Amino acid sequence: MKQLRELFARTSSRWLAIELILVTCACMWAFDPVLVNAYVTHQPMGYNPDQLVSMEVGSTMTTAVRLNADNYQNTIEQEQLLEKIRAMDDVQQAYPANGGTIGFDTSTGNGFFYNGGDSLLSDKYYFLPESKMFEVFGIQSLTPGVPTEELTKDCEWDKSIILSRTAAMTLFGTTDVVGRTIRGEESLYNQDIGDFESKIHDFRIRAVVEDVRTCVFDRDHDNVYICKYSGLWNYSIIVRLRPGVDARRFMSERKREVERDLVTEHLYVRHMESGSETLGRQVESNWQGRQSRFFGVNLAFGVLGTLLMYTRQRREEAGVRRAFGATKWSVFRGFISEAWLLTTISVLLGCVVYFQIAASKGLCDDFMGHNLTVHYWFDDFGTHFLVVSVIVYLIILCAVLVATAIPALRICRSEITVALKDE
Repeated sequence: MKQLRELFARTSSRWLAIELILVTCACMWAFDPVLVNAYVTHQPMGYNPDQLVSMEVGSTMTTAVRLNADNYQNTIEQEQLLEKIRAMDDVQQAYPANGGTIGFDTSTGNGFFYNGGDSLLSDKYYFLPESKMFEVFGIQSLTPGVPTEELTKDCEWDKSIILSRTAAMTLFGTTDVVGRTIRGEESLYNQDIGDFESKIHDFRIRAVVEDVRTCVFDRDHDNVYICKYSGLWNYSIIVRLRPGVDARRFMSERKREVERDLVTEHLYVRHMESGSETLGRQVESNWQGRQSRFFGVNLAFGVLGTLLMYTRQRREEAGVRRAFGATKWSVFRGFISEAWLLTTISVLLGCVVYFQIAASKGLCDDFMGHNLTVHYWFDDFGTHFLVVSVIVYLIILCAVLVATAIPALRICRSEITVALKDE
């Protein structure tokens, strides 16, 4: 208690405490989305993106032909190109992406699905019958008797549907749902009226598959896969490499072979990207991460500069203590303990101030998905606030201790006469 009174008796300490309170509030605001971001993006994807390569296919066909599904999606040239890719030594399997890319980065929207009184708002992803989508991505089947490589077999166009584990549990409470029927409400674009309209379909459940995250920011897992053409003419071939083959090395070493051999009369591979690069690009595109990194750098320089100046101003005080018999270590320990005490009290007050704001405005909710059966630690306000507060405290404490220890060591190592020179 005596140390506390002595600490706040100094005007400079009071101003420093006010600065740390403001810094705490600013850190809570800036780092909260980063912490939530980092947690969600580092969750398992449910498949191995490192073994996947996306080959973007270019075409010399006219736009009118490309937009025609019969002339483009099922063209003989596409099958020829696909077979050439599958024949490559390092390729295990490949399939034509139906309007999407690695990580299902482009969905076909969302829709409501019903089972009696239960409903589910889910993201939709289309697949082609007899394709190898689930096998290429490594999405595991949970349906006995229907292995992963046969998931798209015996599927009916616009009638068969495959549910993720979470979607099945939400609608039925079990994954044993093969053969059942659910109703789906989709919002589809009608070219005749030039607008979207809702249509109701009955779908037969073909199988249930394990949950996967469709992109690095996905948290819902309640995906449905419909046997249907997406209507998008963006065309990529997703390639799964053989075990042990590095995607970056594959793209580097096979670049010339791809440019020379993977061509048909109208189609060619114009760009390749690995699954890890795609996911990394998604993370880098997040503006909050860039904003917080910029803020963190400025915070570090601001806190370090203030503490360096504050500690250096106490050179004479350290000299007086040593003149009265204090050891170098006891003086240094005094600087550190005061810095710790000041930081702890200031951050605690800053958290109290920010709590008032968070209670009314809320904390980061960028990943508050529409599926209430999926819970993370940041869904609970108390846990969310506590975790962010502790991490912000540790960050600020580390910055303060470093900024205090550097000049304190120099002061304690100097001679007493030097420390008392200005006194």
